[in-house]
Amino acid sequence: MASPVLTSCRLLQLPIELQLRVLEELQGKELCLIELVHPELRRLVSDSPYLYMDVHTKEFGRTIAGAKGLTAKAQYTQAYVQARVDNLERQRCVCNALKLRLEQLDELLGQADDVRELLGVPEMMMNEPSLVLSFVGDMEQDVMQERWDTSEDLLAAEEKMAALQVELEWLMARVPSSWCGAAAAAAPAPVTAVSSGCIIA
Repeated sequence: MASPVLTSCRLLQLPIELQLRVLEELQGKELCLIELVHPELRRLVSDSPYLYMDVHTKEFGRTIAGAKGLTAKAQYTQAYVQARVDNLERQRCVCNALKLRLEQLDELLGQADDVRELLGVPEMMMNEPSLVLSFVGDMEQDVMQERWDTSEDLLAAEEKMAALQVELEWLMARVPSSWCGAAAAAAPAPVTAVSSGCIIA
């Protein structure tokens, strides 16, 4: 893949109409990135707010609301950050559900131990509880296997959640707090205001 600088040099050789056609094909992250590689492209994107309006609609399925004091780029960035906050929250819910399932499985294993202990007393042994013990043993094996699988799933889910959190912290440190809206309150780390030349790519 060609570097953004090289791509921008080639892009600037095209007529303005064709430059805009190329920019219309970019994703929002790519628009933010290409603004940084050449002043002329930054000016062109800034003078064409419909570019961010279009990518907002394509990526988030809704049009920009037209909030006061926020440019189209700022509103796209706000939606982009909020989407990452939502992803992190969904992943946190996945982790919590897996932890709850592990607790339930541990409880089942404890119940199996209780049943085995109960059936092991002399008066119960006279009633030939071997069939019940066999059933309990089979159930215990199934539960232990599920617990192993759930533990593996939890480790993977926690790793993904940690990566999402790092990404969000990095993102929030680069985006002006006034662009973040409600996402700032849900961010896992304090928001650091930076210049409006920030990127999300």
